[in-house]
Amino acid sequence: MTPGTLEVVVPARNAGRFLGATLQSVALQHVLPQSVTVVDDGSTDDTAAVAVACATDYADFLPIRLLRNPGPRGPSAARNLAIRRSDAEFIALLDADDLLAPTHHQLLLSAIRSAPDIVASFGDSSEFNARGEFLRSQFAKSGMAERSAIELARGIFTPAAGMFAALLGAGAFGTSACIVRRQAALDAGLFDETLRFGEDTDLFLRLTRAGRFAFTRATVMHKREHDTNLTHTRNAPEFDRAKVLSLTRLSARADDLQLSAAEKDALHTELVRAIDAYTYHASRRGPLGYGDAMRLAREAGEPAIPFKPRHLARMMLRGMTAPDRVA
Repeated sequence: MTPGTLEVVVPARNAGRFLGATLQSVALQHVLPQSVTVVDDGSTDDTAAVAVACATDYADFLPIRLLRNPGPRGPSAARNLAIRRSDAEFIALLDADDLLAPTHHQLLLSAIRSAPDIVASFGDSSEFNARGEFLRSQFAKSGMAERSAIELARGIFTPAAGMFAALLGAGAFGTSACIVRRQAALDAGLFDETLRFGEDTDLFLRLTRAGRFAFTRATVMHKREHDTNLTHTRNAPEFDRAKVLSLTRLSARADDLQLSAAEKDALHTELVRAIDAYTYHASRRGPLGYGDAMRLAREAGEPAIPFKPRHLARMMLRGMTAPDRVA
């Protein structure tokens, strides 16, 4: 490891139309990273060509390398490939369609260096659409803005009640709005490559066992809203299913992870909510989808949830006439 260094990791699949602007936002940072790694995750468009062109354009001041993910596919595997090959102390996670504010690296590096036990730093982000209109603040949407916090340094805070409970609900912060200590991420097991959705929160929850999180209330990233976002509302069933899988695994390791009684209660509450949410979606997909929800609920130790009358009635009234599929 090279102390003090920062590498930006960008998983990219068919992101050619956005990648140039994303890499330009890195090139415009007030504090530049030591390197950028773009991982082409089996693209069939010009993603690789855009990365190579940017590497040429910025060669004088910003080293950009291109890796190709041989498989398995998905953002988790792509990020893990780059993180394992990195020698940096810090990793900035960046999705190929997002834009960093010019102060992203400056503010988040200050935050993660504010105390020796800080393992991740993050800031607020805003969403914008194809017309360039800013839609909402992530902190406002997730409730992070209202959480009690302790000031570590001027403009740098840590959640007063810790980060675990904050991460269980709606995403507390955007993946591209954070920096993590590479060694802490490695020790936590990196991203779960079996998860295509919610893999970022899954890692962040495990990272809370390694140390504290620090944050700035400044906006450090702008998230692009478009028709192929993995976070699009049409993917809500897949997100809920992935959340059930992730939280079930965390629950099984609660004692090993040394979760407090309050954290165990919060985890159980959110797991029940996630099972109920996924069962709702499954009830609209017919018997096969509903069977999957029943199996996941049983494995989570909550077999009664799919037998709630409202879910059963919905499956009979809607599900029987809907396409049968599993997330």
